[in-house]
Amino acid sequence: MTDAVNTLPEFDEKQSASDISLEKKGVDGAEVTDDAVMAKEVEEFEERLQKDEATEDEYRVQEAYEVAIKVLSTRDDPDLPSLTFRTFFLGLGFSAFGAVLAQIYYFKPQTLLVSTLFLLVLSYWFGNAMAIILPSKGIFRWINPGPFNIKEHVAIIIMSSTAAVSATAIQVISVQDLYYNNKLNAGLAIFTLIGSQLLGYGYAGLLQDMLVKPTKCFWPSTISTANLFQALHYDNQMTSKRVRLFWTVFCVMFVWEIIPQWIFPLLTGISIFCLANNHSTVFRNVFGGASNNEGMGLLSWCFDWNLIGSDCLFNPLWLQINQDIGIFLTYILMAGVYYGNLWRAKDFPFMSQAIFAEDGSQYNQTALLTDGKFDPVKYEQLGPAFFSATNALYLMTSNLSLGATVTHVFFWHWQDIKPFLKTFNPWNKTPLVVHDPHYEKMKVYKQIPRWWYFALLAAAYAIAQGTNYGGHSGLPWWALTVILLISLTLSLLFSTLAATIGFKEFNSSANGFYQMITAYMVPGQPIANMYGALYGQHPQGQCIAMLGDLKLGQYCKLAPRVTFSMQILGTVVGAILNYIMMVTIIDSNRDALLSISGTRLWSGQNAQSYNSNAISWGGLAPEMFGPHAVYHMVPICLAIGVFLPLPFIAAWYFWPKAGFENFSTPIILQYSCFLSVGINTSVNPSMVIGLFSQWWVRTRYPRWFTKYNYIMAAALDGGTQVISFILNFAVFGASGTAHSFPDWWGNDLSLSADRCALPDN
Repeated sequence: MTDAVNTLPEFDEKQSASDISLEKKGVDGAEVTDDAVMAKEVEEFEERLQKDEATEDEYRVQEAYEVAIKVLSTRDDPDLPSLTFRTFFLGLGFSAFGAVLAQIYYFKPQTLLVSTLFLLVLSYWFGNAMAIILPSKGIFRWINPGPFNIKEHVAIIIMSSTAAVSATAIQVISVQDLYYNNKLNAGLAIFTLIGSQLLGYGYAGLLQDMLVKPTKCFWPSTISTANLFQALHYDNQMTSKRVRLFWTVFCVMFVWEIIPQWIFPLLTGISIFCLANNHSTVFRNVFGGASNNEGMGLLSWCFDWNLIGSDCLFNPLWLQINQDIGIFLTYILMAGVYYGNLWRAKDFPFMSQAIFAEDGSQYNQTALLTDGKFDPVKYEQLGPAFFSATNALYLMTSNLSLGATVTHVFFWHWQDIKPFLKTFNPWNKTPLVVHDPHYEKMKVYKQIPRWWYFALLAAAYAIAQGTNYGGHSGLPWWALTVILLISLTLSLLFSTLAATIGFKEFNSSANGFYQMITAYMVPGQPIANMYGALYGQHPQGQCIAMLGDLKLGQYCKLAPRVTFSMQILGTVVGAILNYIMMVTIIDSNRDALLSISGTRLWSGQNAQSYNSNAISWGGLAPEMFGPHAVYHMVPICLAIGVFLPLPFIAAWYFWPKAGFENFSTPIILQYSCFLSVGINTSVNPSMVIGLFSQWWVRTRYPRWFTKYNYIMAAALDGGTQVISFILNFAVFGASGTAHSFPDWWGNDLSLSADRCALPDN
């Protein structure tokens, strides 16, 4: 039995995506029997793990994807109802709550995200309350079919988490309304919102056979959430150690987070160097990092889990090692570029995402435009534009990473991609075979035919072309088509990395990439640039999100058609409510949103920033990135990046057992300027906790790691996110008035949070 389970992931990895496994389909259906036997063996193994009867070696996770079997259960009851009154009532309720709240806070001075774990905990409480309170006899059986179950819960979360965002298209629609006097009608706006997201769902449907069903595509970010679902619904709530651990840690974090977030902000970043000298800008740039755009946070330590997050507990070890290598390079590259005065670095702030004029002041981008288009005469008057050096370096490393991703994925994952691509050949007679115990349990449910997704993609493409034309974007139909084809290709590449190793740090860099290529295709038009970025990056992000939801559904045994329906329903509800709230807020607060500082209740900072980026790329791209421009290396880095994985590949050929296949050039490069933005004091504790969890605990205490590591991750995040939500309303000004904690040594408002000198900008 042990051998069968231990070889299961290897069997899947080596055979499910090979020509050999495809040919096995014709041998009297033997693989079906093999899969059934495999699933039964895994069930028996899980039972031994649950009863603590397995050995330490059986608990030990050797390969990253083994957590899909050793941490999660394949348990399923196909008779459990998923589409109930509770599902739709709570799903629609939390979808509306999340969508309205997310849209309100897009126009607030404070940014607030409605997290999945926050919705998961709330819906668990409400679902169980409804199971207790609602009548369940006779005709009320559909309203309350019994205990609140895992399928209802997962369906609610997939629907509500899909809706609980301010969709990217809202940024385009609001910017057109506020800055270009182009107010889209309701139908056009809502279809723009829906169409840009459905494109991503179409991509996901075409990619799911390769990126959802196999064991090796285990989606690390979903393991913790799926583990929490199973613990809450499968464990005995009164005696389960996992459940007791979750609620204990949840409550501790709920109380603790009040201290670093409000009472004692110094705990968000303790730097011995800044405590010793809070006047030195060098100390601030190198060792500070507790305030936004302050510094790199070298050797700083953070005690605020809201900044650290649980990624370090569930991301695979080699992902974190590659990230850490990139971060070590960050310290060298950022300091070298700035103090070497490359690109006139010292004339501008150490860290900033703004664009500057020659004298160091912020560039007056809106003065560049005439009738919404770039005006070369005005550019001559305003003069050249510059980035902060670290921001320019980030653009370069992001493009290097993007180029490296193409080579890395196609080389290391070609044996997975090749048979998958063959299935699109209409003359191909050998279907793709998947061996996975979770997927084996999903075979009792009706699958989604591929033609559904082709139809969805065709409809979404028509909507995109129609809304692009109707919105007067200035983006030609051919340019939109090219962008969508690139988006589909990059969705395959990035989704492969997200599925197999958990790497997702490419959303911001991808947005910059689409802005860049749109600027080359349609120069001088900021609105066209916004639409290019919208239809490039947003479908790509939605594709990855839906693939993750499909994997969550597979782990929790939610029927694929239910998962698909919940995602579509959440998208439609979210789009309608996003638009209604946007129109209401803009019509009532236009002057506040257009002002630079806004008011204590409303701010147009997000729309201003989005418009600023569109102008900088759509208007200034040829002048800033052209062949003779200051930052001409930024686009060239795309081509250079394609060749950078080759040294690791060559080393692997010469020394195949040395482990060179574990080094990921795209990840290292993406993190090689990771600290150029935001709050950075959380990086050091994340490194230490990640190595402690994914190496020390996993190898030395495999039983504890398998049973409790992922529950601990969910508990730390859950308690933190619930209290953060409350604090936003109670003291941080989300309700209209902020209530700062009294000024004292640990909360000195005249300095950065870590008592370094305040940032330049």
